Amino acid sequence: MNATTQAPVDGRSARWARHREERRAELLDIARHLIHDNGPDVTMEDIAAASGTSKSIVYRYFEDKASLQRALGRSILTSMHAKLLDEMRELESAVGREPDADERIHAMIRAYVETAQRSPGVYRFVTRPSDGLNHFLHSVSRLVATFLPSTVPAPQIWAHGAVGFVEGAVDTWMSEIESRPDPDHPPLTSDQLVIHLVTWLMKGMHA
Repeated sequence: MNATTQAPVDGRSARWARHREERRAELLDIARHLIHDNGPDVTMEDIAAASGTSKSIVYRYFEDKASLQRALGRSILTSMHAKLLDEMRELESAVGREPDADERIHAMIRAYVETAQRSPGVYRFVTRPSDGLNHFLHSVSRLVATFLPSTVPAPQIWAHGAVGFVEGAVDTWMSEIESRPDPDHPPLTSDQLVIHLVTWLMKGMHA
């Protein structure tokens, strides 16, 4: 096959790949909004109906619910990464130096808590026990490790431990909010939670 006949095939392949990626992103966005509105028990049938397509088409793009869970987790991480980069730049510009450990940890924990608070349904979906959850937490740990200052020893180990701690704490905090607690003993606000988590983790880091 010569270059003349090869080029159209390559062009069609590229267009098809682009179309497939766009369609996958569209379905993921529909799923995110549906889960945000209706909670983590949304089914693949629900997503198909909201997309105006069949369940078999949805399964072409996401082979199962765990695949959808991983895809949503990656999307959340992309947003968190962009937010953290912006915050690090703003901090450095404001104080005229590289952000220190406390500032970095505070920004990372706040980004995580705000993600959970902004869409509890999506957060609950992504953090359901499964391989998808393991993938999400491992990816968050890698992200955290890249933002830790160079002075932190064994950053990967610290990041994995910190993420597990924060994930468990946020899960408990959200459950307390959802259980409609006694108004005389309200749960922590998101700002209070972040400050407590940073304090606990930084004490451990400096021990």
